[in-house]
Amino acid sequence: MDEAAFRALYAQTAPRLRAWLMYALKNPALADDLLQEAYIRFLRADLRDANLHQMRSYLYKTARSLIADHGRRQVRQRKLRQALPEAEAERPRHDLGIDMERLFDKLPPKQRSLLWLAYVEGASHREIAAALDMRESGVRVALFRARGKMNQILQQHGWKAGDAA
Repeated sequence: MDEAAFRALYAQTAPRLRAWLMYALKNPALADDLLQEAYIRFLRADLRDANLHQMRSYLYKTARSLIADHGRRQVRQRKLRQALPEAEAERPRHDLGIDMERLFDKLPPKQRSLLWLAYVEGASHREIAAALDMRESGVRVALFRARGKMNQILQQHGWKAGDAA
């Protein structure tokens, strides 16, 4: 699809898709983010022979998936927060973020990306594989090794298991 055709499609579909996202999410910033992500995925998809109806359907289907992904991510984060012991939550360590960032930078870039996508972004193995151009079956092994390397770095710097929790 050339730029002119995409601009025309965007002008025709974006206002209604954004309105639908706003209705579904009740959050303008999140709606704009998911709208942008839907169009990015649309551009990456091979829809050369698709008609307008099929392209619009693809956009709405993608937006629905993005909303569901966001909801699942919110549930995971809520469960994680609830799983934290209350005593640890009451006494935050202000130096932890700085220390962890410095130690995280000691990992090789690929391992940093793996850990970030898996534990910060909450991405699935399939999403990680696509993002890092890996086989899905290799993500589990690579994550195991990255966690081991991070554990080794933490221990070298005086951290014990459970310190970061």
